[in-house]
Amino acid sequence: MWEPRDAEKKAAHAKVSFRSVFPVADGRLAIGSFNRPLLDDECRRLRAAWERSTLPGVEDFEVTPKQVSFVTPEGSVDATWRSIDRLLANPSLRKAS
Repeated sequence: MWEPRDAEKKAAHAKVSFRSVFPVADGRLAIGSFNRPLLDDECRRLRAAWERSTLPGVEDFEVTPKQVSFVTPEGSVDATWRSIDRLLANPSLRKAS
């Protein structure tokens, strides 16, 4: 009987596949869509990272299984995207609870 490979058994690596940035009062509103719906654990960990202030300069943050949005000063948008990418790439973040 055919068995899927270990890599095929795991959920695809979540990443922000589409990004938009809009000017707002004192900064930028960034909205990103994920390449697949996030697992509950992935959503919780991204929220926890914001609550622990590990996302640089983020004033407001919201994550759903389909998208992430945040408000940040203009110069912090790219650094925040990189932080989100690192959090999603972390193997302990990707495993299901």
